[in-house]
Amino acid sequence: MRRMNLVERMTAVIDACLTHKGEVSIALSGGSSPQGLYQALSEADLNWSQVTVTLIDDRLVDADHKDSNQRMIAETLLRNRAAAAEFIPLQDWQDDRIPDIAVLGMGLDGHIASLFPSMLGQGDAFDPTAKPAIITTGPEGNPRHERITMTLAMILEIPVRVLMVFGDEKMAVLEAAQAGADMPVTRLLAQDGTSIVTERV
Repeated sequence: MRRMNLVERMTAVIDACLTHKGEVSIALSGGSSPQGLYQALSEADLNWSQVTVTLIDDRLVDADHKDSNQRMIAETLLRNRAAAAEFIPLQDWQDDRIPDIAVLGMGLDGHIASLFPSMLGQGDAFDPTAKPAIITTGPEGNPRHERITMTLAMILEIPVRVLMVFGDEKMAVLEAAQAGADMPVTRLLAQDGTSIVTERV
């Protein structure tokens, strides 16, 4: 699937959930790849008052900090028509409440959410059979901050999962993961059910 088709697909999936359940919850990632999607979705003609938005992960900084995923979501998605949606920070999300839809990104080191290569030996983070949970980490990533994240087990419980991989460098990382290199994204893709949206830029 290509980026240009993703907005239509996500709008249709959200609308179908609203029709079926009367409400929908969406877990979003930070990073640069999904920002265009969020901006386009903010204009979608949906019943946003029945949509709840949270994050798959965030840096443990103030909500208005420049490195905050919460701030990025507020500036890209939670405006225009989507301003009517309810936002719940991940710190306040219950780990027994599984979102309906997840939008995931991937770093150049193959990390997903705030699940980094340095954490691959941590069963609580990467065990796909564990009880879904939200955990905090030490300083990780770039920019380097303490973080909060859904575990792999929790992410895998989300029925609709979309992984966005844009650019030649990230495509190379994805191809290495698909060839078996052990990275966080490899652990995600080892389980069925994640759609991948790719684009070389």
